[in-house]
Amino acid sequence: MRVRVVVFVAALAVVLALPALACSICGCDPAAGTLGLDRPSASSLRLAIEDRYLAKESGTGGEAESEREDRLLLRAQYSPLRPLVLQVEVPYFIFKNHLNSAGVRDDSATGLGDVTFGARYELLRVGLDARHVVALTGTVKAPTGPNARHLPNEEPDEHIQLGTGSWDGLAGISYLYGFQPFTLYANASTRLNTANGRGFRYGHAVFGTLGGRRAFLDSRRLLVSLEAQARYAGKDHFADGSTDPDTGGFIGYASGSVGYALTSDLLLRAVAQVPVIKDLNGVQGEHPVLYLNLAYDFGM
Repeated sequence: MRVRVVVFVAALAVVLALPALACSICGCDPAAGTLGLDRPSASSLRLAIEDRYLAKESGTGGEAESEREDRLLLRAQYSPLRPLVLQVEVPYFIFKNHLNSAGVRDDSATGLGDVTFGARYELLRVGLDARHVVALTGTVKAPTGPNARHLPNEEPDEHIQLGTGSWDGLAGISYLYGFQPFTLYANASTRLNTANGRGFRYGHAVFGTLGGRRAFLDSRRLLVSLEAQARYAGKDHFADGSTDPDTGGFIGYASGSVGYALTSDLLLRAVAQVPVIKDLNGVQGEHPVLYLNLAYDFGM
């Protein structure tokens, strides 16, 4: 399996970001979780670019299918006030390939995905070095990606779309405890999905993360983190009220990352996310996901 590396964000003075959790075969993920544990400083603009390669399978027999996708993501974060951060994410699929039950590619697409708009607000910040931080996050995903694609002589297939065709929301709360050179953090969030124009709705989901980070070197430019992540998702619903038996369930990940500050404003970070506990419905295949992220902070 070909696995690339994706991008993630962080500034030296503040907390680190969460890697995205690859969701059901739709390919969406709670990317706004990055708002909970990572933010630019006040009056600063942070731009990041990210590349993710994802592989996943589901179903058996003639219903078996799989996808391979390479997605670029442009993330912009701006803090107009110290407690508040605003975020926009624009995904672009370099390719999204769909494979049929015989393992043969029967569809390939490229283009814009679903754009998300998010915000983070700090309820509590104790200490100049952010010893205790509690923050609320909220994100809305807009149906900007194509959602009417179909194979020849067939009805539109939800699993070959670049967008879900629905307005979806993600809300969460995060806590961080810093005692240099260590940082401990936790995050919990839930995603609520609406139905698209065909009456199809992806299952609602909840997410949780517990992690720790340590800074190394006298300059503290080297950052290493370990995380335990969990996701529980409901089954996907069709317009007639039935559900897809090969969707949803519980999965736990072990995740590690290494980041290095190339300059005081430029951070390069690699993340490895490996599924270690699986209690998924029906037949589903999950694989490790790797990320590589490059982020730059602009003072305003």
